[in-house]
Amino acid sequence: MTTSDSRPLTAAIILASAGRPQLLDDIASRLMEQTVTPVARIVSVPNEDSLPAGLNPAWTVVTGTKGLAAQRNAGLDALGDGADVVLFFDDDAIVRRDYVEQALAFFRDHPDFVGLTGRVLLDGAASKTYGEVPLEEADRLVIESEPEPLTGGFEPGRTLFGANFAFHRAKVPDIRFDGRLPLYSWLEDHDFARRLLRSGGIAHVEDCVIVHRGAASGGRTNHVRLGYSQMMNPIYLHRSGSFPLWLAAWEIFRPTAKNVVQSVRGPAAEWRRERLKGNRMALGDALGGRITPERITSL
Repeated sequence: MTTSDSRPLTAAIILASAGRPQLLDDIASRLMEQTVTPVARIVSVPNEDSLPAGLNPAWTVVTGTKGLAAQRNAGLDALGDGADVVLFFDDDAIVRRDYVEQALAFFRDHPDFVGLTGRVLLDGAASKTYGEVPLEEADRLVIESEPEPLTGGFEPGRTLFGANFAFHRAKVPDIRFDGRLPLYSWLEDHDFARRLLRSGGIAHVEDCVIVHRGAASGGRTNHVRLGYSQMMNPIYLHRSGSFPLWLAAWEIFRPTAKNVVQSVRGPAAEWRRERLKGNRMALGDALGGRITPERITSL
C-alpha cells in the first residue's frame, strides 16, 4: 500500500454523530480492531453529550459544530495533512475488520481513482421488510463474510454511499463538504462524489464490507425541515454547478413523488404530509428566487 514515492499510504477515520452515544460507541469500539491501524481516528460531535462514556482515548474528539457536512469538515480540519486516505462511516454502520486495509490496497492498485464506497451486506434503511438491523445480526453478517476470498472486484460509479466511503486526500487535498447544506445535509455525499469525479474515478469496491443498520434517528427528524431540503438542496446544487439539470430534477422527483403517494393513507401518512409541507415551502422560495438551503435551521 504505497504512494507514488514508495511511502506506505496512511489512513484516517472520521465519524460524525449527534445525540446517539450508544451507536457511536458500537462503531467506535469495533473500529479499534481494524487490521491496519489508522494514523488518526476522529469523532466529530456537536457537544460532549453525544459522546459515549469510556470512549477509547485513541479517538480525538472535536466538538462545537452541528450538521453532517459541518461536522465532517471539522474532522478534516482537525486532521490537517495527517493522512493520505480519509474514511467516513455513519454511526450506525458496522465495518469489517479489513475495510481500511482493503481501501488502501485499492487506492494503491488503482491510481486513477480518488474515491470509493464499499459493499453493503444489508441496509436496514433501505429494506422494507427488515427494518433496523440489530447489532448482533450486523456483527454476525460481517464476521461470516470474513472467510470469503478477496476478489479485487470493483465497478466504476458516480455515487458514494454516505454510510461508508473514502477518498484519496493526497490527490484531492482541498475538497470539502458544502457548508451551505446544514443539519441533515441532504445529498452531501452525492455532491461530494460529483466534485471528486473532476479529479479521478469513483469505485464500488467488493472487498470493503459493511452492514448499515439503518438505526432510527432517536426522535431527531423534523419532517418539515427534511422535506424542505429534499426540494431545495437539489436546486441549490444545480445552481452551484455540482448537479446537472437532469440529476437535480431526478433527486427532486424521487422523494417528492413518494411523499405524495404515501401521504394519502397508511402508517406514514402523517409525517409524509409534513415532508410535503416542507417540499411546498422550498418550491415557493425557489420560485421567488430565494435559493436558501440554510433556511431549515429556522423552520
